[in-house]
Amino acid sequence: MLNAFQQFIEKNNLCSKNDKLLVALSGGLDSVVLLSLFHKAGYNIGIAHCNFKLRGEESDADENFVRSLASELDIELFVKSCNAAEYAEKNKLTIQEAARDLRYAWFEELSSAASFDRIAVAQHADDQIETFFINLFRGSGIFGLKGMPLKRGK
Repeated sequence: MLNAFQQFIEKNNLCSKNDKLLVALSGGLDSVVLLSLFHKAGYNIGIAHCNFKLRGEESDADENFVRSLASELDIELFVKSCNAAEYAEKNKLTIQEAARDLRYAWFEELSSAASFDRIAVAQHADDQIETFFINLFRGSGIFGLKGMPLKRGK
C-alpha cells in the first residue's frame, strides 16, 4: 500500500519529499490512513484538526484521539474550534457547507502562517458525490458538475 501511495503521489505530481505538508485530520478512518501513509513515507508533516462541536462528546472524543495520535507520532498539531452552526445560519448555508468553508479557510490561513507548502485532505466517494450535488443544486453549468479536483492550490 505504501508503494502504491508513493507512486500515486509521483504520477500525479502532488508533492515532493522536500515539501512541508499540512495533513487535515478529522479522526476518521480516511484521514488517519492518509496521515499514516505520509508519516511512514517519511514526509515532513503537521496535523490540522477542526472541532466544529456539532456532535457534542463525539466531537470532543475525535479531538482527543487526534491529540493522542499526534503526540504518539511526535507530529506538530494545530487544533481549532469553530461554530459551524452559527456561521451556517449567518451565511445561509447548510452545516456541511459552513464546516467546509470554515475548515478550508483555516487550512489556508494556517498553511501561510506556518509555512506549509501543501495541504493534504483525505476524500472518499461520498465526499465527491456530495460536492457534485452541491454544485448541481447551486445551478452550476455543465462544466461545474464535477466532484473535487485531485489537486488545487496548496
